[in-house]
Amino acid sequence: MGSQALGSAEQAEAAAPHTEPARGPARRRPPLPVVLGLFAGAWALPLLTQLTGTDPLLVLVVVFGTGGLLRVGSTVLDRLMATLVLVISLTMAAGLVYSLWPWGLQPVAVGGTGLTLLVAAYLWLGAEAPWRTWPRRVLGSDLALLGAFVAATCIAYGPSWGTDAGTRVAYAGITGDRLRHFNLFDTIHRVGGYTFLKQGASKNMVDPGMLATYPPGQHFIYALADIFLRSNVNPGNSAAELQRYNIWVSLGYGFFVLCVAWSARWVAGPSLAGWRRMFLVTAIGGWLSVATFTSAVWCTWDPQVLGMALLAVLAAFCFRPPRGPRTHIVLVAALCVAIFLTYELFAPFAAILVVVTGFVYRKRVLPHWKLLVGVAVVGIPAALSEYVAAIRGGLQAGTEAQSIGFTIPFSRLALGVMILAVVIGFATSRARRRPTAWAGLLTVVLSGVAIIAFRVYQEETIKTTSYYYPKAEQAWAVLMLVASGTAGHLLRRPRLPRRGLYGIGVGLVAAVLAVAVTGSYWYGPAKVAKPHTTASNPGTTWQLGASTTWASYWLSGQHSPAYIAASQNLLRWDMLGDGVPTLVIAYSSQANNVNLSLLLSTLNHDAGQLQAQLAAMSNTDGLTTVGTGGQDWTPVLLNNLAQLEVSIAQTPVPLRVIVPTTPLRDKLTAWAQTNPGKISSVVYEPGINAPLDSAAAN
Repeated sequence: MGSQALGSAEQAEAAAPHTEPARGPARRRPPLPVVLGLFAGAWALPLLTQLTGTDPLLVLVVVFGTGGLLRVGSTVLDRLMATLVLVISLTMAAGLVYSLWPWGLQPVAVGGTGLTLLVAAYLWLGAEAPWRTWPRRVLGSDLALLGAFVAATCIAYGPSWGTDAGTRVAYAGITGDRLRHFNLFDTIHRVGGYTFLKQGASKNMVDPGMLATYPPGQHFIYALADIFLRSNVNPGNSAAELQRYNIWVSLGYGFFVLCVAWSARWVAGPSLAGWRRMFLVTAIGGWLSVATFTSAVWCTWDPQVLGMALLAVLAAFCFRPPRGPRTHIVLVAALCVAIFLTYELFAPFAAILVVVTGFVYRKRVLPHWKLLVGVAVVGIPAALSEYVAAIRGGLQAGTEAQSIGFTIPFSRLALGVMILAVVIGFATSRARRRPTAWAGLLTVVLSGVAIIAFRVYQEETIKTTSYYYPKAEQAWAVLMLVASGTAGHLLRRPRLPRRGLYGIGVGLVAAVLAVAVTGSYWYGPAKVAKPHTTASNPGTTWQLGASTTWASYWLSGQHSPAYIAASQNLLRWDMLGDGVPTLVIAYSSQANNVNLSLLLSTLNHDAGQLQAQLAAMSNTDGLTTVGTGGQDWTPVLLNNLAQLEVSIAQTPVPLRVIVPTTPLRDKLTAWAQTNPGKISSVVYEPGINAPLDSAAAN
């Protein structure tokens, strides 16, 4: 399944037909009327697609046209992957301009500008039409890669499949972090640009902790994609928008799995063919779809997931560059900017990759020093733009890096296997003659040193590892998985058929073997032990049961938001996203009250305005227990209520407060009468947590 290897590893790596087809002689530029027609068409097409509601066609045209310029790879999927990451990266950088011009994210303005630049690039380079330059070759392992993308996407969306709208809303807003990420997505959608560049228009909508101090690249790309998909800058009903965001996040996880597995294949090069290539991509794609990385979905690390996808492709092109040095430089620079704008924790890894690829391939890039200077002059300010805004907005990077939170750490076995794959792959003299292997090994070693230094620093300062340490470890794991492609030469035997029915059969057997070896399967009910612990990160004590994976745990519904029934009822009562500033005290646990109130404020676009009141919901522990089982108001509960009332007294807008018990209703009603203009209504809903049957929910 796939093409024949071309001689030695060195020959295969340097072979022009398998990396970047040579550019033909420069074509004569078309006459002026044709040029004017092309530029006119660059604006006529966006106008036409906007009028007909078919803006997704613009995305296809831009991707197809950009891919025609790239000359990267000799297969359809290789060209498509390089094109997608370049378009995503350049679009993030262009977002800095879109955020400042008067047209925002209007598809006509964005699409027209993009097509104009694309036409100009074709004319300047004298390039052939894209339908003549796109490769037509496909590989059998392409099916495994696309299958991994589909499987990972479906697993990420998981418990939302086939459920009612209220349940989908609850899963889409499963954590406070997810709601804050959606908050950025929604605000970018509405104000037409990056929040750190539109702080005046965004401040009432966005949590102050996210306004200028959190990189919004992932949120920007998803919002722009949503605009083009719907041919509308108006996101519409916010509850429906939240459900769409969950779909984008799920697709993002599938894209991450695709990027890592494809990057390993790219690094392996054409010397790895047939069943060996199928085994490699299936092993990586299957493991990423079901193992520890899936916790990023239900821990709602949305920007990290896209950041890891971009980091994987950056590593691929740094380890094994495309044949054209200029293309190499542009791809690396664009991806670095995108990583900085998406997830700044990965910036050091991107810097290591740039240093390594610059050193290993210095003879091919240094002659193009003018281009290097140009991309540095443009790229460095673009990459640092959000970080500078964050520092000015009060970000304390050192303090933030020491934050404590819940994570599922890697098993030592998984890390050991990945390290071993990289080291063994480099152990043979054959590998040491390949610059690809050198680049991979240097990157893994330098990144490992950085990880160790990060851990030592944290152990010295906070006596444990922070919330961000496992995230950095996951980035290191991604780099090792990509670098494992350099070990593909070890799979030289047996030589089996690659073509025809026998080749298909061998490929299928290799795929099944890869799934079995990596444990990328499960059976029976999901079982996860969660022992009580005083550890700062409880996730370190969670243990999977036999035949259980983190994917099966997520799909089982055991990790679900507590406010599914409340979301169903609030949606049925038309209280989700109705524009009325609202707090909800529906649980004895303050954490659930905080998240449910944050859900409503996010859907009402007033999370920034109500930041103090949302924070005060942390004082609602036990308030709903009064009147239940003989529970009366105690000094502790009265103090909690008083703290909440102090916060409500400072509200900039009258609030609707939803409660499920009469004692709490009576207390708040009495307080509202003596503090006019602070509470618009106290809504008594004793059935807010009553589950609905499927018919009622739908």
